[in-house]
Amino acid sequence: MTVTHPLHDLRLPGPTLVLVDDSDSLALDALHGIEDLPGLEPTVVPLSTLDGPRKGWGSVLVVAADRARLRRMASAVPLLGQCKAVACWLTDSPVPWVLVPRPEWPRLVHLAAREAGDRGVLTVARFASGARAQLVVMEMARQAAGPGDTTHGGLVVAYAGRPAAPGLDARSVLLRDVADAGDAERDVPPDVVVARRGATSQQSVAEHHVIDRAPTVVTDPGPEPVDERVFNPIGFRKDWDHPVVDLARLVDRAGPGPVTEGVVAAARAFQGVRLPADTPTADVLALAISGVPVVTEGVLDVAPPLAAALDAEVDLDDPLRREEHSLAVRRAAFDHHSTLAWRSALASRAGVRHVGLPAVSALLSTKRPEMLDFALRQVARQRGAEVELVLAAHGFEPDRDAVRRALGDRPHQVLTFDGSAFFGDVLTAAARAASSEVLLKVDDDDWYAPDAVHDLLMARRFSGADVVGMPSEFVYLHANADREALTVRRRHPSELFARFVAGGTLLLDRGTLHALGDFRRVRKYVDAQLLSGVEAAGGRIYRTHGLGYVLRRTGAGHTWQRDDEEFRRPDIVASEWPGFQPSLALEVDPVDRPGPDSTGGS
Repeated sequence: MTVTHPLHDLRLPGPTLVLVDDSDSLALDALHGIEDLPGLEPTVVPLSTLDGPRKGWGSVLVVAADRARLRRMASAVPLLGQCKAVACWLTDSPVPWVLVPRPEWPRLVHLAAREAGDRGVLTVARFASGARAQLVVMEMARQAAGPGDTTHGGLVVAYAGRPAAPGLDARSVLLRDVADAGDAERDVPPDVVVARRGATSQQSVAEHHVIDRAPTVVTDPGPEPVDERVFNPIGFRKDWDHPVVDLARLVDRAGPGPVTEGVVAAARAFQGVRLPADTPTADVLALAISGVPVVTEGVLDVAPPLAAALDAEVDLDDPLRREEHSLAVRRAAFDHHSTLAWRSALASRAGVRHVGLPAVSALLSTKRPEMLDFALRQVARQRGAEVELVLAAHGFEPDRDAVRRALGDRPHQVLTFDGSAFFGDVLTAAARAASSEVLLKVDDDDWYAPDAVHDLLMARRFSGADVVGMPSEFVYLHANADREALTVRRRHPSELFARFVAGGTLLLDRGTLHALGDFRRVRKYVDAQLLSGVEAAGGRIYRTHGLGYVLRRTGAGHTWQRDDEEFRRPDIVASEWPGFQPSLALEVDPVDRPGPDSTGGS
């Protein structure tokens, strides 16, 4: 039986430079037989042998297992000269992605994004004249993860003698290069050099005239960070088709291999993944930050909060408990092992400013003085994020001293408006008064988990979306003449790009809001108007998990009028419980449990 090579129909102007990372075993394995393909004149060059510019190639083919490994290797690619075709083969990536050409590139004459037979995906760009191949490869790596923040946050990092980790900006360097950096007048050294344990001491690295100090050498950076732009909860399933599976079954391709994004995609169909005691830390982290429920054995080389989350007892047969466990694990992995967390830790050690998760201004407009104490408590309990409250009192004068006491040392502003003011105008004024570049609209009567703002920011980071929010998945219906109080969980899919999110969880940048003309001058449906504007402008809306938010329905007092029984339609209800039964992730304060007065306050 003849096996067709995945690139059998690829034709590139020769000679072709084939770049591959020496440590990428899946990519190396996929290259077997490439030298026999018609239409190619390949020269396979491992990254470790690239010690200077490489020129004179008709085309360049970059080979990596998945987007994370592509992003890792791109920062180590040297000057490659100009060529008329650049291709990228991701051997174990499940979804093709389309490259958007940059305006400074030569005219694009052909662009293809397709599956590569039964082995990954292929992207090919052909130009009318020579393009700088190194810059095209770097742009491919940036775009492969989709739109979003690809900056280094103010910290420049380099590895000593090997390619940089995901999201890094400096090429591979040798410590002797750093020591001699003062000889190059225009050279700007990294802030931090990551070296193997025992490779050097801080004293062996010279002070540099540009930064007035020697780069900080770190020999104990901990496990390699996991690229959260590639490995993340997007695509998480609340249900499953198959029981818990051993990891070896998912990664077996003529022998076990590392966890790639293709493995994560396959794992979504299973109740969970069982990891042996010798599972590499990189594989544990890729699954954990992706939200794949895992069953672990043995001691793991991960941060204590993640180890505790992984070791927690969980009933995987219960879909809600399974999702709560997934959330706790993915949050701990993000907080301690993402590229963002890794950079923040290095910056702290080097004494360098680093921008992590941005500060948020929560916009709270309320016409109900009786709900104010409850709403203030929801904001005051937020953790893992810097949150300012902008309180817009609509038709009443709040007790400013009481607001200050409720919020403690949390920054806040208090604005007052006449009761006849448009709801949209009130929110626009609050947004303009806010001090943060990221804004969050919150409602006065809904419950928020202490991690709600953090989790929205986490989703903003890994999704790159213009607007992030939660679904109104959990709804509390107060008692009425026909029934007792109920908590309803609706069949809202989450961790996906969608058209709608709950209005009380809208998170977006100030610039995005301003570009949309701010909140529309309406008395109600302000959330729907905003989301419609984002969609019309081609923006992306991401819906993260719904475990940290509960929508309250009292039958009156809402700008969004809807019959409570609409929330109980059989086609949308997943579960129903008597009384107030939120997810454990809400960590509800006893004082905020709803009482017979329907205020939910004390």
